[in-house]
Amino acid sequence: AADHPSSKAVILAHGMGGRPDEYIHLIARDYFNACGYDVYRIAFYWGDCPENRILHETTLQIHADDLNELVNYIKPIHQKTFICGHSYGGLTLVFANPQVTALSFWDPSYQPWERFWKESAILSDDKKYYHLRGKMLMTIGIPMVKEAEALSRDSAKNKIQKIKIPSQVIGAEKTILRPDTKMLFEDLTTKKEYLEVRGAGHCFTEGKTVYDLLEKFSNSKENT
Repeated sequence: AADHPSSKAVILAHGMGGRPDEYIHLIARDYFNACGYDVYRIAFYWGDCPENRILHETTLQIHADDLNELVNYIKPIHQKTFICGHSYGGLTLVFANPQVTALSFWDPSYQPWERFWKESAILSDDKKYYHLRGKMLMTIGIPMVKEAEALSRDSAKNKIQKIKIPSQVIGAEKTILRPDTKMLFEDLTTKKEYLEVRGAGHCFTEGKTVYDLLEKFSNSKENT
């Protein structure tokens, strides 16, 4: 954000099939930079270079381990570190339980099997992968699908109740993930707040809803 590190930083964690250069993360980068934050946009996979991991080679646990490695690297540079996890990036926070200043879950997934995988994931003909049908066709590794299938409400609750730092949950009014967002918030036992962006879909691309999302993060007392 500047020639010298800021005292506060934000990590942006993308969702399933997402990338750090999505609209929501580019707008967030510019917005948070203007507010004085340094911004780190993590890529859990990146198919543009042959040496990089690609989507079907990942799991949530791998994402969580990578996120914590980044946290451990940047925490000594900043006095305060925040993480915003969108969609499956929010579920990554549940798996990671990162030791930072505060968390913000952006329309997070929580029980992905029922609302994400069950109807959309189809085993490939060679039985080596799953194909996920949605706005685009994604190739997903079997371990990630099995990971989601095994994530019961009780096991998810056990993970999220280990989070002890202040946490903010921001839902989108027009999302199919509303049940997940509500369940995740209910299961949090730390200091928490729930907010909702009116008129927003899951990716916050409707009108200027992304700015409503970012203002809700910035206006929280924990995130200053």
